[in-house]
Amino acid sequence: MGERIRAYDWARHPLGPPEQWPGALRMALSLCLNSSFPTAIYWGEELHILYNDAWSVIPAEKHPAILGMPAREGWSDIWDIVGPQFQRVLHTGEGLALYEQMLPMVRGGRPGETWWNYSFTAIRHADHRIGGVFNQGHEITHVMLARREREDELRRWREYFRQAPAAVALLRGPRHVFEFTNDAYLRLVGGRDVTGLEVAKALPEVSEQGFVRLLDSVYVSGAPYVGTGVPVKLRQGSGEGGEDRLVDFVYEPVRDQAGRVDGVFVLATDVTDRARAEHALRLANWQLGEERARLAAMIEAEKRSQQALRRFNETLEAHVKQRTAELSQALDKEAAVATRLRATFDTDLIFQGYLDPDGMVLDANPASLAAIGCALGDVVGREFSETLWFSATPGLAEIVRDAVRQARAGQTVRLEREANLPGGRQLFRFIIRPVFDARGQVVGLVPEALPLGSLRPEAD
Repeated sequence: MGERIRAYDWARHPLGPPEQWPGALRMALSLCLNSSFPTAIYWGEELHILYNDAWSVIPAEKHPAILGMPAREGWSDIWDIVGPQFQRVLHTGEGLALYEQMLPMVRGGRPGETWWNYSFTAIRHADHRIGGVFNQGHEITHVMLARREREDELRRWREYFRQAPAAVALLRGPRHVFEFTNDAYLRLVGGRDVTGLEVAKALPEVSEQGFVRLLDSVYVSGAPYVGTGVPVKLRQGSGEGGEDRLVDFVYEPVRDQAGRVDGVFVLATDVTDRARAEHALRLANWQLGEERARLAAMIEAEKRSQQALRRFNETLEAHVKQRTAELSQALDKEAAVATRLRATFDTDLIFQGYLDPDGMVLDANPASLAAIGCALGDVVGREFSETLWFSATPGLAEIVRDAVRQARAGQTVRLEREANLPGGRQLFRFIIRPVFDARGQVVGLVPEALPLGSLRPEAD
């Protein structure tokens, strides 16, 4: 950029030849050109632009034509945002530092979101008059988009956990602050709003019973803790007393990217009803045993009584066994939730994806991406019907768009179609089903395709 500035025909420019430039401008330009940080100078009433090599990537295809250009002309696409910022510095002399500022820059002929951290500092003459603005900054678009993607992913997973039948909570930090609780957990603690509170403050009765010490141990040691049939007294609502419950629970340490424990994942199941049923069964068996011993010496009437009691016992045992099996099955389903969520997209047998309600691709499993030779980033954010899974097959994109519209209306759509893929023409069984939230609203679509076999190319 030093060479470009020296070679520029300044004699025909409003700034004039460099040897006539004021000392403040020459000093600022020296700092600019010798800085490895993206730096630009905006000089004069028109804020003519001078910049260094590190800054040259910021205007993209406008470089190097933007050199010497008035700022209003060079940044016409974002002037409604940065123009007032420039004027504030010029009029007040006070510097500005802006973080995570969105600027809708035009790049490649199209406007798009760009995010920046940057500063404006007044450049003063020796007599303290303001002659221009010294600008430094760097782009953080990739950081903001990654954060947005992570937040979207977290929202999806939070919704999955919110609907889980088992009580789930996520605690953060050494004070065990509630970051997330699902509906089942809130029911377990009597509907108290605990989010953002420490366990010891949100559930004081739990702290008194030693559960906070268990959490401390898990947080410090990094080893999980499993409790089975543990008694706990939980206050329901705002009452002073507590209700005795029995719970199975797991305290699982949560680690950050560096491998350090920064939280505890809680999974709990209220087994009070199951334990009471088991206790009732044991008590009933004991009572029946006593009754059998007392009635053993009785005559026919006693035998009839024993038969009646035996039938009662068998009925009670069958009921308890059935209830215990149902509860065990529910526990198995609860334990399988997380496994299903992790394994859903790892299958090689079918193609799977996840769309927003408008049919834009949010996720796709490796098998489906391999079939079209694409990475996840090539399809995310695109309309499902316009991707390479369908675009090479005449008429298929419109069929898929119609299927998406039906699924968005709450219908599950099934069809069989042929598709031209990079590896050849194949017959698929397609299904697109809606995903509902707790209010019955469609919050996403799940497309799946089962390959039924390759087809020979048609003759020319």
